[in-house]
Amino acid sequence: MAALKNQTRIVSSFYREYDDFSTLFNYRILRAGHLQTGPEHHIQRQSVVGHEFIFCLKGKGRVKVEDKVHQVKANQLVWLPVRWPHEHYPDPGDPWEIFWLRVDGGKLNNIMSLLEIQKHPVFQFDFPDKMNGIYQTIFGLMRSHTLMSEAQCDMVCANLVFTLLESRSAEALRSPMIMHRGLGQLIYQIHSHYHDEWDIEKFMHFCQVSKSQLFRLFKTTFNQTPLKWLKNYRLSQARRLLVETDASIAAIAYQVGYNDPLHFSRDFHQAVGLSPSEFRRRESLVNSL
Repeated sequence: MAALKNQTRIVSSFYREYDDFSTLFNYRILRAGHLQTGPEHHIQRQSVVGHEFIFCLKGKGRVKVEDKVHQVKANQLVWLPVRWPHEHYPDPGDPWEIFWLRVDGGKLNNIMSLLEIQKHPVFQFDFPDKMNGIYQTIFGLMRSHTLMSEAQCDMVCANLVFTLLESRSAEALRSPMIMHRGLGQLIYQIHSHYHDEWDIEKFMHFCQVSKSQLFRLFKTTFNQTPLKWLKNYRLSQARRLLVETDASIAAIAYQVGYNDPLHFSRDFHQAVGLSPSEFRRRESLVNSL
């Protein structure tokens, strides 16, 4: 047992290829696993597709989202929006053992904003049996790839999201996304039509506020200007399409609302640190491991 504490052990690892029926459901599980870490274990990435949910079974670890570090202890779950630069690693004196899950879809970006995950990504569970059960169920379902298992995975992911919402119900009710009806309507419209032409006037129309109010709302809620937020959302969708489809980079640029593929490539490289083609190649190598 002493040797195991000094090195990382992959207890289980699952990777899902998707057939056409995966588009029928809200949530797509991309990868999952059970990991016993050693002090040397360290994950550092610029951007990958989806959202990771890491549940600490024992020990301690740390996550870094953008420039802020959060400690995670036993019976805590951390929601990592992995399209942003991020790191996670164990406490060297007490390395964590974790269940982890990467999910995409299901309006997770909206829910993440609602729960202010950028500021508060860690959830505490005093009675962890339910969370343990969710992960164990998903691991079992990942071993098969049928229409029924996909439907069940979708239900279990919805249960996970509901559990996180339930644990933050009081905070969620105070969120600007709930308190300001116009902002919620605007975000819904953008998520549904992000490839359309958007300008500040259109933002103001759906949000039903003045220009100064619009900028204050986005600064308070997202710490970004409206158009900066839109650009980042479009680029997050581009990362998803680069991994999930074989479409050309020019075609993806048009799908996410860019009229000029060169402009798209420049924005993508500035945000991610890689060209779209290099990002696709690297993500393909990661998913093949």
